[in-house]
Amino acid sequence: MNLRDTIVAAATGNITSALGIIRMSGADAVDIISEVFIPVSEKKFADVAKGGRLYYGRIVNADINAVKSKDNKSQDVNNAKSNDHTVDEVVVSVFKAPHSFTGEDTVEISHHGSPYIQQEIIKLLLSAGARLADKGEFSLRAFLNGKMNLSQAEAVADLIQSDNKSSHDIAMDQLRGGYNSELKSLRQRFLKIASLLELEIDFSAEQEVFVDRDELVNLLTQTKEKLTYLVNSFRQGNAFKNGIPVAIAGKPNSGKSTLMNAILKDERSIVSSVEGTTRDTIEETINVNGVNIRFIDTAGIRESDNEIEKEGIKRSYDAINKAQTVLYLIDSSVDDAESADYQLKFLKQDADLTDKKLILVVNKSDISCLTRQDREKLQQMDAVFVSAKKSDGLEELLKLITADFNVQDVSSKVFVSNIRHYDALKNALDETSAALDITLSGLSSDLISENIRSAMDFIGQITGEITTEDVLTNIFSSFCIGK
Repeated sequence: MNLRDTIVAAATGNITSALGIIRMSGADAVDIISEVFIPVSEKKFADVAKGGRLYYGRIVNADINAVKSKDNKSQDVNNAKSNDHTVDEVVVSVFKAPHSFTGEDTVEISHHGSPYIQQEIIKLLLSAGARLADKGEFSLRAFLNGKMNLSQAEAVADLIQSDNKSSHDIAMDQLRGGYNSELKSLRQRFLKIASLLELEIDFSAEQEVFVDRDELVNLLTQTKEKLTYLVNSFRQGNAFKNGIPVAIAGKPNSGKSTLMNAILKDERSIVSSVEGTTRDTIEETINVNGVNIRFIDTAGIRESDNEIEKEGIKRSYDAINKAQTVLYLIDSSVDDAESADYQLKFLKQDADLTDKKLILVVNKSDISCLTRQDREKLQQMDAVFVSAKKSDGLEELLKLITADFNVQDVSSKVFVSNIRHYDALKNALDETSAALDITLSGLSSDLISENIRSAMDFIGQITGEITTEDVLTNIFSSFCIGK
């Protein structure tokens, strides 16, 4: 990737619409657009283009070398007009460096929203010297030119992909730098500690103490608490961004598919009295009070010799292990409290339920054979009683699933929603915890300093103060072309 090239790409989708936008950025952006754009003033565009202005004119497909002549401009342009082929009438916006999204000279062409017109204009710009942009290359240039830090650049992609208010608000907060202020505060705190420790190490022969150990313990403890909060916020932040993954599990014929259909209000899963009908996971998403819930209907869990069904059961456990919440259904027309307890113990043996919310759902309450004692035992197990067939109890179940996710918190709290940030913060937390343990043990400052520097580097990786080409390529390759 040559970051000195002038790049071009469609900023709007390749679909028929009222308008489309093509974006071009680089040192030669104005000169290149001048090759194919004739403003209504009929003057050479490069001579009149100013930043922060809009220009109306025509994109032409012709040899307009006459237009570039320094002599007799108006006559040459008029001659070119009679020979050119007008591709479209457009509005060109000009942004001069550094006052643009990328920090470079940038032009944006607003054209009629025909995919054919879009492709023709881009082909003309490529012929005039531009290069087709790679995925995320505009945002990469914005980062490299200091227009935003790395976490803000990632927020651009999150904002484009947001499909609900919660994910939109988290991305906007990150883009505006709210989350970045927390990271900056952490890094400054680490930098202060590291600087004092380095001084103490440098003057160790004079036995000077630059850091009071009680003060250091207090600083490290506060920093650890802040990092712990950010790390723990990922569970909610990731759910707001990507939806809460909820696996619906249980024995065959417990009503899993019926429950999913009832929640979705759509016949999404096949319902049959034949055991083992569901052989693969089926996933659908709904929005409940501003929070997306990704329901995953799984194959019934039981012992089986059927190879296809065994593979379906394996996929059920995979879905359970990846889920954030697990709904385990029992059929109250045949199962009692003792059976429910046995099934849950069986589930916990074969599935990883660490840090997951497990909700026992007692289904078929309309034809239940439960005794009063069974109902009391199940209530003690915090069971939810529903009838998927009659859609009874579903509102209570949905409230229970979303109980930990209040969309009102998004506007008042900081959430980590990016897995890369989560990993870096978790590593920083481990280093801080180690530094605190060393400090409490009374060991030397150089050991503490090593952990602090490492923690500071992990924070710097999030904002892009410390990064590698491989990391940047991996991040920006996930962006859409044109952004």
